[in-house]
Amino acid sequence: MKIGVVGSGGIGGTIGTLWAKAGHEVFFSSRNPEKLTDLVATAGANARAGTIAEAAAFADVIFLAVYYWTTDEAIAACGNIDGKILIDATNPYLLENGKPQRVPDISAALELAAKVPQVHVVKAYNTLPTATFANEAHRRDPYALFYCGDDTAAKATVAQLIMDSGFTGVDIGDLIQVIHQEPGGVLYNHPMSVAEAQKLVPSLV
Repeated sequence: MKIGVVGSGGIGGTIGTLWAKAGHEVFFSSRNPEKLTDLVATAGANARAGTIAEAAAFADVIFLAVYYWTTDEAIAACGNIDGKILIDATNPYLLENGKPQRVPDISAALELAAKVPQVHVVKAYNTLPTATFANEAHRRDPYALFYCGDDTAAKATVAQLIMDSGFTGVDIGDLIQVIHQEPGGVLYNHPMSVAEAQKLVPSLV
């Protein structure tokens, strides 16, 4: 799979590296791609780096892992991405006095999907902290990683990528269900086993 990582910081760099080591072709990008040399070296032979536009053009799947307040800038930098799968890992926080503050009554994924209606948006990789992704992938009893979206084929692709990165995907339904997955939702920042997740999710739908 050809994956373009837009935003190659903690989440983007970590997940992109897991995918590259699983055999996927990963194109890291940021506003300063010249700073990604060490990341590419760590990720290995399947990784490269460049501009956001280059990563988006290269990719079948785009992994959006930027700060919420830079989403519009990042999407604009991608260019035309109609028809592609976009995994949204953003969470609705803004900086206030140098500290991240949750934006109430906002879904980052629903907001994004409305802006790119020809893109297959799937929400994933937003519920666990970077350290968990970095240190606890490929556990014997893998953590559940929640995802949702409106396109069945796109979700199937994302489920496979979740497995390849060392977790087990748990589908919570259409994108409207993302309220359970983003900050304030019961699935946000609560690591759990697949068995625990499968017991909980039916009560949310």
